[in-house]
Order: sequence, then C-alpha cells, then structure tokens
Amino acid sequence: MDIGSNDILVASDYDRTLASEENNFIINEKVAKKINEFSKRFKFIVVTGREKKFIDKLAVGLNPTGWILENGALIIYNNKEYTLCSSDWLDKRERIVKILDQLKVRYSLGKVIIYVDNYGDKVANLKEITEYANIEINRKDVMILPKGIDKGVGVLKFKELIGFSGKIIAIGDSENDHSLFKVADIKIAVANAIPQIKEIADIVTVNPNGLGVIEILDKILSGQIFLNM
Repeated sequence: MDIGSNDILVASDYDRTLASEENNFIINEKVAKKINEFSKRFKFIVVTGREKKFIDKLAVGLNPTGWILENGALIIYNNKEYTLCSSDWLDKRERIVKILDQLKVRYSLGKVIIYVDNYGDKVANLKEITEYANIEINRKDVMILPKGIDKGVGVLKFKELIGFSGKIIAIGDSENDHSLFKVADIKIAVANAIPQIKEIADIVTVNPNGLGVIEILDKILSGQIFLNM
C-alpha cells in the first residue's frame, strides 16, 4: 500500500517518550536520525510542555516537521512562531506569578506557559489560579496555561495551519498526553508510560522511550500500522 505524505502525521511527546530520564532528556543520536529520515517522507511533530530555551539544548540535531511547545501554546513551523493565547493572558499570568511567589515554589516562564517544577501538590487545585488558567499535571510537575489550551488543541491548530487532512498517530507516556490522545486516530504508549496512559492506548510499544518511537516509525514505514487504520 502506497502511503502519501499527507496521510500520516505522527505527534510525539518528548520527555520519557523521545528522550529518556536516564539520559537527562538529551535526545539519542539514533532516535534523532530516525525521526529526521522519517520527516523527509511523512509529517512528524514534537509536542511537549518544554520551553524553546530548554528544547534547544536537549534536542540538538533533531529536525522534525514542526514543534508544539509549552504544552500546546507555542507552534513552530517553517521558522515561524505562533502563540495560542488571548491578549489578556500576560496580565493574568502576572497575577498567578505573584501567588506562586507567595507560596515560594520554583517555576519557569515561557512565552505563554508557567511551568511549576516538582510542586504540583501545592498549586494544582488552587482556586486563585484555576479562576484564570488551565492547570495540567505532568507527574510531579504542573503546567499553567490559558484556559482552553492543551496539547490536543495545539495539534489541531497545527493541522489547520498546514492544511493536513490525514490520520494523526499520537505517542505519549504521561498525564498531559491525555489531550494529545483525544485528537488522535491511533494512540500509542511507550513501554515506560504510566498505567493510565497504557490503559487508553491502542498500542503499547515493546521498547521504552525513543526506542519505542523507532519501533512505531518502522511499523509505519512498513505499512503495518497504516493498514490497520
């Protein structure tokens, strides 16, 4: 079966999906090479909560079709950036930052996102924050975003941006990949994914992290997955 370049879009998480924690989330050269080759024929996007300043250091040599960063809030395609937030978000974000400062938690600011590192239990259910924002949990961390923004929304916006009309294959490992799976035609969990993600996946890879992604890309290239859509 001949698969056209507009038939498949693979949307993959980064941390613990493409890159392993054991390797400090630095992309493996073998994984990067496979994705780069795959992206010459099909569409492959990285969908992550990471900010660009971090991904630039961790994913050196990785050249997918596009990037969806900050958990869906920032799209990078053809060297152009597209932010998904309302005009009043920065004012709301300033109020949220003051709350975080009072709580004395560690956080990082992206163009849109507030990433709270390892303090999820302190902020996840604060009404003072949920009044203004969407909160996504990612293991022990928390991502604070404009209401209505998540990985799934970012993928749909990317699809609209490039005029894509084919199938979406999503690959993930953790809680914030639920929204990514919601917009996918095929949901794939890597072997090291949390149980909640494995339960809703159509496929669970044999291998963990980037090796699991390579496993899936090889199956797409050989037609094994596409034939079962």
